[in-house]
Amino acid sequence: MLADPRKQTTVILLRDRPLRLVWSLWPALGEGPTWIFIHGMGSSRWAFADLLAQRPVPGQYLAVDLPGFGDSQLPPFVQTLDDFRDAVHQLIQQLHLRQPILVGHSFGGMVAGRVVSDFPSDVGGLVLVASAGYFPPENAMKTLPWTWLNRIGIWITSFDFYGDRMLQALGLNPSEIPPSTRERMRYGWRRAKEMARMREFYPAPNFVEHIFQSTVPTVAIHGDRDILFPLPKVREAIGSAFPLLVLQGAGHLPYDYDLDGFIVLLNEAYQRIRHEANKS
Repeated sequence: MLADPRKQTTVILLRDRPLRLVWSLWPALGEGPTWIFIHGMGSSRWAFADLLAQRPVPGQYLAVDLPGFGDSQLPPFVQTLDDFRDAVHQLIQQLHLRQPILVGHSFGGMVAGRVVSDFPSDVGGLVLVASAGYFPPENAMKTLPWTWLNRIGIWITSFDFYGDRMLQALGLNPSEIPPSTRERMRYGWRRAKEMARMREFYPAPNFVEHIFQSTVPTVAIHGDRDILFPLPKVREAIGSAFPLLVLQGAGHLPYDYDLDGFIVLLNEAYQRIRHEANKS
């Protein structure tokens, strides 16, 4: 298990059952909002470790393991998108966070978007990073009906031979990834317990429309080489609902492809969110 001095635990209720939710805290060094970073499918809060170590934007940061991922507890039932939404919303409530900005990557973007759609007064902004939700993912791995067989497949594909091919497909050069970052990726992939039992990817009908109607300031960050959610289709889905910032050359993991370039776009997203918030 990776050492994490920032690790915190909060007990929430999902379908009236207590569940242990694990998150990490980077305390604020100065003035700024609270940010909640939400990982994607087959990942964990460790996905943002390299980014958050750079203190990329003002404020304090929380990175959370969604239920059934990373160190968070796996519920005894197969989850729906509403369960993930409720987990993040309860975390906001229990920690008494005042309108945090949510940053969701891939599936985490879909979860964050659902929180914004259903609880808009509790959120101060939304950043969708290579987000799911616009349409079903393309070129994605399919789960099988048997959880145990999916777990074996996850374990096998975490090794370098197969893992390198996955990373290349996602737009990264495996030889350029530091060993510590690879270890974090492997950790999140192997501990994606919920992913092993999901039957199909979660639907999110009218994803953009619901976010737009929430009036929560929103910005999307996307790579132009994302094979799961190709940029032209994302651009068409978003239309003029909210700004779309493009990281050139990036695939589905833009913060791992170009950390410095991603930080520039994250700060631009923050300034746009602040501008919209000040107008209202």
